[in-house]
Amino acid sequence: KHVASVFNYLLVCGFEGGDRDLYTSTMTTFRDYVRALFDTFMTHIVNGYDCATHGTTDVGLHSGSMYRSCLKHVVLYQELVSTTQRVEQYVLPLMDKYVHVPNFDISSCAMESLKVVLTAGSDASFVGGDEMAQRQMAELAAAFLTRDYEIIWDERFNPKLMSDLANYMTKRVALQILSTVLLTRSNYSIMIKYVNSRKNLILVMHLLRDTSPHITLDAFHVFKVFVANPNKIPEVTKILKDNSPKLCAYLETLHQDKEESDSQFRDEKALIISTLR
Repeated sequence: KHVASVFNYLLVCGFEGGDRDLYTSTMTTFRDYVRALFDTFMTHIVNGYDCATHGTTDVGLHSGSMYRSCLKHVVLYQELVSTTQRVEQYVLPLMDKYVHVPNFDISSCAMESLKVVLTAGSDASFVGGDEMAQRQMAELAAAFLTRDYEIIWDERFNPKLMSDLANYMTKRVALQILSTVLLTRSNYSIMIKYVNSRKNLILVMHLLRDTSPHITLDAFHVFKVFVANPNKIPEVTKILKDNSPKLCAYLETLHQDKEESDSQFRDEKALIISTLR
């Protein structure tokens, strides 16, 4: 606990507080130290998620906070996603193992860390309000998500986080992550590839009919990207056309209560329905 507190403080002390300028040098010095020993630090941090080894969830939660503190720095995020090998070592274990553990606190912590990795650059406040750092991280995220598209999206994200095998929390956060990724400008090539997939469309349409209203709403925000894509491949166009009557009828009744208080949702839904028709 104390180690994690010191570690996290040293990585953020130059971002926060009215006197943060006084600590910028300390923060960058420690950041560079972590960078020089990146594999050593990250190996221990990721292994910290393994509750079976440590016999307590506390180590896993502290490890998660340390993981996310590292990702507040462009150079450390760059180290994390610089090669497929590092992604396999330090990112994929979250998707393969830790988001699926029975302990809710650990699985939620792992999902939060995964969200930070996949949506890097989408929130300037996460990197101390530095817009340049935000843009750099967004570019790094786009590059690694494109390079490792198959092992991230096809082999893990879709079948493990958004299928019926995943629990409610995992599916909901996964949909939110996916929506953010697809709607981030720097991820345009990823968005086009993802929405031009028959398999992906069927998966999202299935989630659109989930029993949870929260999941159906999150699925709608992903589904609208498929419909709005002006360059649909024939397979995707055919599925949407063949299912148009049923989809329109279903969407008409989808979250009608929300339309009264959310004009943006109401307008988006109307546009999607008119496009499908």
